[in-house]
Amino acid sequence: MTGSTERPTALYRLFDEGGTLLYVGIAVDPEVRLRVHSREKTWWPRVAQRSIEWFASRSKAEAAEVQAIACERPSQNVSHSTTRQRGDAKAEYRSPYPKPRQVRIPTDMWTQFGRAAKLGGTSRAKVVSQMIDWYIGEPGVTPPVRPPIAPGCPS
Repeated sequence: MTGSTERPTALYRLFDEGGTLLYVGIAVDPEVRLRVHSREKTWWPRVAQRSIEWFASRSKAEAAEVQAIACERPSQNVSHSTTRQRGDAKAEYRSPYPKPRQVRIPTDMWTQFGRAAKLGGTSRAKVVSQMIDWYIGEPGVTPPVRPPIAPGCPS
């Protein structure tokens, strides 16, 4: 995954109304990541402010994230935290996926979809999620970008 480590990656900080740091994280697409947090985290309604700082690579952003969590002690982080442990966040997690959904798709189409998603630098799950968000009219969401079809391949 050498290519993905060289992608610009954002370090984001989430603050409450009083300016208290709640969470520090990293993401290649922080807007998508923040939407996930808004659906999953019970503490999300407390978020009133955010900051985003870009780094040239994921490894640089990860190093900055570890340092920020250790030094700034956000109240909701567990990974890299010196004050919280695994399991402490279970009560703060609200799964938007109460049960798995099943969709019947022919195997060859599912395989082609996986290849196309990979060519587009993403995953089937992300494309499906983005497509659903776009279809139901989530604000600011655009339809997924379809990768170009290779010459000689059926469209």
